[in-house]
Amino acid sequence: MKKLLLPLLFVLLALPAFAQPTVVTFTTHRGELFQMALDGRMINRTASNFVRITHLRPGNHYVEFRIRGRHGIYRTGINVLARAGYETNYSVRVSGRKVALHVISETPLGPPVVVVPPRYPDRYEPAPPRYEPVPPRYEEPANGCRNLLDRYDVDRLIDAMKGRDFESTRLTIAREAVRNSSILSEDLRNVLLQFEFESTRLEFAKFAYDSVCDKERFYYIYDIFKFDHHVRELEEFTSRRR
Repeated sequence: MKKLLLPLLFVLLALPAFAQPTVVTFTTHRGELFQMALDGRMINRTASNFVRITHLRPGNHYVEFRIRGRHGIYRTGINVLARAGYETNYSVRVSGRKVALHVISETPLGPPVVVVPPRYPDRYEPAPPRYEPVPPRYEEPANGCRNLLDRYDVDRLIDAMKGRDFESTRLTIAREAVRNSSILSEDLRNVLLQFEFESTRLEFAKFAYDSVCDKERFYYIYDIFKFDHHVRELEEFTSRRR
């Protein structure tokens, strides 16, 4: 009987630690969509820019990210720490094929829940993690990176523009492409080169400015303008939009 009491005592002492709530969240810095597997288990089969996991076992876990990039789907794995009694919010930063995690915040989740064990337990099995799809609680970036046109989309847009003889038709196609999407400065430069007239390039650059995801690189497009007064006009326009 005494031999049975010692293991039972260890179980009862460990129960409060297991009962502590643990939550982790992952959100991409620039809104990139991703799929995620936790300890080999797929969490979100539909790619999103935010994942929240509740009732997670405290400790280290292996997370694999699958992120769609310009040249296909990148896969990368990394170890993360889930602190008992905290909600740990991670920022997922994507740079080329590299993915880095940064802790945004750690918020206490309150006192542990007291779990009453059975009178004669054979063993203790903590409840499995529950994965809840929760909409992002973070504000979208001011410049917006939603529905980012990838390299395939941009190439299709350029092909569609090349297939048209009239400048006005090319402008209409380009406007429709970025109306409800975002675009990188480098890709915008390639689209602007499909216009024959510099005045049309200027018009579309103004139209697309609010859809540019990386506005800090907007200067990439200035070298395609031959006339200084067009460059000055565009600079004045963008300064008013900031």
